[in-house]
Amino acid sequence: MSKKLTYETVYEEIKRRIRSGEWKQGEKMPPLEQLSAELGVGISSVREAVRILGKQKILTIEQGRGTFVTDDLSDASHDRLDFLERASMLQLTEARLIIEPELAALAAEKATEEEAERIMATAMAMKKKVERGEPFLQEDMQFHEFIARAAHNDVMVHMMDRISDLLIDSRRRSMKWPGMHEKASSYHYLIARAIADRNPTQARVLMKSHLEDMLSELRKELQPKDQA
Repeated sequence: MSKKLTYETVYEEIKRRIRSGEWKQGEKMPPLEQLSAELGVGISSVREAVRILGKQKILTIEQGRGTFVTDDLSDASHDRLDFLERASMLQLTEARLIIEPELAALAAEKATEEEAERIMATAMAMKKKVERGEPFLQEDMQFHEFIARAAHNDVMVHMMDRISDLLIDSRRRSMKWPGMHEKASSYHYLIARAIADRNPTQARVLMKSHLEDMLSELRKELQPKDQA
C-alpha cells in the first residue's frame, strides 16, 4: 500500500478487513507495529485509526493485552452503524449549535481551575499539531468533551456521549475543508481563553460563531454544483 496513506485510509482498511471476516469478532488484532509495516504507513496513522474505531466501539483497546475486534460489522446487529451512515451532518451541526454554546457558557461559570487548565492545554496541543500539519482529531474530540464535563451537568454530558460516534464522523469530514484546521484551532484557543477568564457571554458567542462557521461550510458543500 502507498506510504502516503493517512489514518483515514487505515481506518477504512481495518473496517474492510473486519467486514470481510478476515478479523473476526473477539479476535485479537495484529500489533500496531505490524500493521504499520504491512500497510506502509507511520505508526501514528495506525494508532489514530484504532483510537477512532475504539471510540466507535468497533474495537476494544485493552491496556497490556492488545486490541480486539468488538464488532463484526454484520448487517444483522448494526442499527447503530446504519444510523451513522444515514445521519445528516447538517442536522447534527444544527443540534450542536443549540447545545454547545450553552455548554461553553456553563463551563465558564462552573469549571474548576484544573478543568479550565485542561481545556486550555488541549486547545494549545491542537494549535501545535495544526502548525506541524499533524492529525488533531483526538485533541478536537477531547476539547469538546472537557467543556461538556466542565459544565457540570450530567444530563448534557450523557447527551453528548450518546452522539460521540456521530461527532467523530462529523469531524473527520470537516477536517477536509480548506482552511478549517486553522479556523478551528483559533476558535478553540479563544473559547478556552474565555472559559479561563470566567466570561460565559464570550464563551457562548465564540462557540456559536465556531459552529455557525462549520454550518456555513457544510451548506456550501451540500449545495448542488449548478447552484454554486
